Amino acid sequence: MAIKTRRFYSARKSCSCSMPGVWRAVAYMDGAVVVFHSPRACAHVARTMDINSQYRTLSENEREQWGSVPLLSSQMQEKDAIFGGVARLEKCLRFAIETYKPKCLMIANSCVAGVIGDDVESVAREVEEEYNVPILTVECCGFLGAEYYDGYFEITQKLLERFVKPCTKQKDSVLLLGDNGGPWGHYAKEVTRILQEFGVEVIGQFPGYMAMDELEKVAAAEYAVVLGGRGQTHIGLRKVAEQLQEKYGTHYLADIYPVGWQETQDWIISIGRMLGREQLAEQVLKLEQQRLSEQLQRFLPVTEGKKTVLCIGRILRYFHPGNILQTIRLLRLNLTGIILLDSYDGDEREAMLKVVQEKSDVPVYTTAEGEKLVAEADIVLTTHELQNKEARQIFLPMLPQVAIAGEVKMMQGIYQSLCSRLKGGVRYV
Repeated sequence: MAIKTRRFYSARKSCSCSMPGVWRAVAYMDGAVVVFHSPRACAHVARTMDINSQYRTLSENEREQWGSVPLLSSQMQEKDAIFGGVARLEKCLRFAIETYKPKCLMIANSCVAGVIGDDVESVAREVEEEYNVPILTVECCGFLGAEYYDGYFEITQKLLERFVKPCTKQKDSVLLLGDNGGPWGHYAKEVTRILQEFGVEVIGQFPGYMAMDELEKVAAAEYAVVLGGRGQTHIGLRKVAEQLQEKYGTHYLADIYPVGWQETQDWIISIGRMLGREQLAEQVLKLEQQRLSEQLQRFLPVTEGKKTVLCIGRILRYFHPGNILQTIRLLRLNLTGIILLDSYDGDEREAMLKVVQEKSDVPVYTTAEGEKLVAEADIVLTTHELQNKEARQIFLPMLPQVAIAGEVKMMQGIYQSLCSRLKGGVRYV
């Protein structure tokens, strides 16, 4: 029998709404208010996303440092889809300004507003002139020919154009670009910690986590570090970094996602090169190497020689096997086989197979061939949960944590699973 998984994640074409993207781009910018020109339910969905983010933060024993900005809905109804909803939007904008006294309003348009063709820009312009409060609108409308990142990056662009101006550079200052859980998230905290080793200060995280009054700091930063992963996020953030460099002379670091020890080394060396402090980068590397070595001494007595199987079902865009293969080598696990699951089409499977064979000489199996390997393994590292209840599984995250702290967390998950008296089960790292 072949190996069976509980579910597959397929990513041929994403399908998402642009309105939560607008919301997330400014969600913690004190002085802002977001208005959804939409039925009430759309705002509820965005708020649910925000609550889920807060739960995720709490699950990691962290807490958000600020409350999110007000999110309102024009509460379009059935009759508005027939006769138009501009009057309802105008009323909502007036209420938002008079109630919250914002320094800027952002309007996100729903599918309904896009289909009926409400002239949102005209309403925004009239209300802005009356109250002298900046109002930003976006062209994208919910699911109507747009996605989450269209909203996120369009409102980011509008903020840059409207509020960021040339100013004097602040020496040894860095701007973080992107979200990744905010300033209290793992990624931003690790970047901040490493930059402090170089004597450099993080002065903000854009967009989303700088107050409206602080947006001038965007141009004041000497450097920018992109908190990108892969795919659409990284492409969009890199464009923002390029724009900051072109208009304000802000040097930036992108294209390195420091997951695993090798990419962490490349990342630290690249930071040193960007800052012109290559010798200091060598010292930082030695400190990080020492941190990793100290942790390995704890794990190796348990992990060394344990039979391990790696199951891969994600496409290369979302999973690079080199990082986990290096972790396996550092822990001295005995990798008996790599199994490519049945979620691939022909081209995707061949692309992953090529990379796996470049990174390792371990035999590669199909799901039909790999069942016995899984049954005999001490631990299975997998991108998809297996239905085998007897197998000790480590679920490899879609968004792995970065730098040495992230690498140690992955190793600790493997170590703790091997120490457990329970034979089966899935551990999420």
